[in-house]
Amino acid sequence: MGEMVASAVVQEAVSGAVSFVFSSRIGKASQEELMERLEMAHIKLHVGLERTRMMPITIMPLLRLRKKLKDVFKECDDLLSKVRDHQQVVRSLRRKIMHAVLPSFIVPNQDALSSSVVGRFEQFVKEADRFVRDVESGSSLSHYRFLSSPIRHLLEGKGLYYDMVQGSKAFSLGISTDSVEEYGRVAWLCFHYKDRKAPLKTCRLVVALRLYESTNIVGITAKCLRSLGPQFKSLVEDATGELSHLPTQDVSYFDSVMWECMVKLTTESIPDPFCCIANGLSKPCASNIISSELTGRFPQEVLFVVFNCCFSAFENCSRSSTDEARINAIKAWSPLQMQVFFYPHLSFKFPDGSSLHQKEEEIQTEAIDCFIRQPGMTEYSMHWYSAHGCASFYVSKQIAKTRRASKRRR
Repeated sequence: MGEMVASAVVQEAVSGAVSFVFSSRIGKASQEELMERLEMAHIKLHVGLERTRMMPITIMPLLRLRKKLKDVFKECDDLLSKVRDHQQVVRSLRRKIMHAVLPSFIVPNQDALSSSVVGRFEQFVKEADRFVRDVESGSSLSHYRFLSSPIRHLLEGKGLYYDMVQGSKAFSLGISTDSVEEYGRVAWLCFHYKDRKAPLKTCRLVVALRLYESTNIVGITAKCLRSLGPQFKSLVEDATGELSHLPTQDVSYFDSVMWECMVKLTTESIPDPFCCIANGLSKPCASNIISSELTGRFPQEVLFVVFNCCFSAFENCSRSSTDEARINAIKAWSPLQMQVFFYPHLSFKFPDGSSLHQKEEEIQTEAIDCFIRQPGMTEYSMHWYSAHGCASFYVSKQIAKTRRASKRRR
């Protein structure tokens, strides 16, 4: 009786082992086929991303779609590496024997590929093909033929320059463009206004912004100027007036590529390319929760703003806290130089909780008071940080020339 039971057990084990070997071969062939399909999907996704990497994408939904495809490619790449690593693990002979003899104790391979997983990546390959066609058709020169001349040339990768001198006034506008991955077509705009008869009206504005087909370059520049605060109102009105009369027929264009440092500064000023964009629409911020005094001050396209100007220390000093002798000394000072940086999309974990408006009102008088208290000091700075946006103010004073130094130069 015992021999019959033992024989039955052995026969069952052998039958199970044979069945397991055949099923393993079929499974192996199926896994190899799925692996080939996964590798092909990986390659095609990579091709789609590379073909569009330097194309001027100027429509936000296409930028968001490219970001999605890039995330899927990364997911596919991780899975492919994981499966390859798994295939390199050679099972010991003892484990194979145990699996063949005792199939009931076999643990399913959790890392094995499935047809549904591979099919998902293949579906994204079709989306990538459509994405490439959409970008290529949108990047053709004929696509921009109905746009106004300046924005059409900028979207095509050209730079813009205009220079005008009329009497004591000088005005210049320069724009360099480049295609930055995930950010689309980005432009650096430099606007310079100078009046030799009124030095205090001299100003310089640098703006980094995304370019869309609907971008109004002059309108955005004027809005950035008007957002600088009431203390620059008269200066901004003169500069904006000159800007609004820009004669487009006298503008010259050139082949443009931004410097690497310009691209780096642009991407660092907005680490999240889709900040303030939700569902393809411009929002106060992507989370629709965080806001600050910079929220809404600048258009969503604006990545950062730099503003340079000069002001009179005598006209802006605090008379109540300054005696007559110091006021007379301040009259001899050269105009103070001020530089302001605005980063509307740069976030900080530990905001200082202060008011940006208050700092804008205080910066000039605070800098003057500091220079009075410390005559040897030539630079003064003030910063403002929030959970969504930051600003920095820098004021510098020229060192007075001594009579001895001026005689030596003569």
